[in-house]
Amino acid sequence: MSAADPRPLAVFLDALTLGPVDLTPLEAHCRLRCWPVSTPDQCLERLEGATVAITNKVPLAGELLDRLPQLRLVCTASTGTDQVDGAACRRLGITVHNAGAYSRPSVVQVTWSLILALRGGLEERLQQWRSGAWAASPVFALVEPSFDELAGQTLTVLGAGSIGSGVAAVGEALGMRILRLTSRSTEAELEQALREADVLSLHAPLTIATRGLLDRRRLAWLRPSALLVNTARGALVDTDALAEALRAGHLAGAALDVLPEEPPSAAALAALQTVPNLIVTPHMAWVSRQARERLVHTLAGHLAALER
Repeated sequence: MSAADPRPLAVFLDALTLGPVDLTPLEAHCRLRCWPVSTPDQCLERLEGATVAITNKVPLAGELLDRLPQLRLVCTASTGTDQVDGAACRRLGITVHNAGAYSRPSVVQVTWSLILALRGGLEERLQQWRSGAWAASPVFALVEPSFDELAGQTLTVLGAGSIGSGVAAVGEALGMRILRLTSRSTEAELEQALREADVLSLHAPLTIATRGLLDRRRLAWLRPSALLVNTARGALVDTDALAEALRAGHLAGAALDVLPEEPPSAAALAALQTVPNLIVTPHMAWVSRQARERLVHTLAGHLAALER
């Protein structure tokens, strides 16, 4: 790219987070500079002269934004924008765009994979095959442990966005009763919906109000037969309290695709491996090939708007 190229400079601070995906659609609208990863201390130097900052998980604090007078646009390569100081952006006149509903089909699919695995006791069934228990059976099928059908059960969806709506639609197709909670739901409505839930699926953004939302007190509202699935943000759930509930049998099972600290420490993962009826996956619900391609094209659309 020529040094005289007059197009705006866009800097992607953590392009490695998207894995192997074609970023050339972004280059149609800007000069693109990609860094695999960036620490907060490296951001000022790397963003100097940039019109656009693209970040997946690198935090952009107000103190940093104050020192970047040329910055006009921040694009998050994610659905959430909690990594960006929104108040500072509004004060400085910097536009913030997220990647919208790019991951909806992918996250809905993985959410239901986790729900079905938990409710069907898939992990234990796989062990029966691998251990030889099925081969040793005197009859053609292993009946125990049995599982309950989702039809007729209650699915409580926390989060009224596109992904939450998609998860609810699948639940309806399976014959489930759906309860929806939004940011406007009252504490009383939250309590009732959790007490009635057979499955609780989290799809809320991480905000000051939602951080630690599922704490020890609220987890106790769930039935002992209930399942909890979190494919949203790890900090929505007090994982220590969740582990206690699972160990005590106060909750039938849980699946976490997200954790409060990512990547988690080896010690944190080792502690979770001892928790019964818990599935942990490495923040992969959004990473389908199609979702990552849609994300890039969404970012390209935000960059194209600079030309208008």
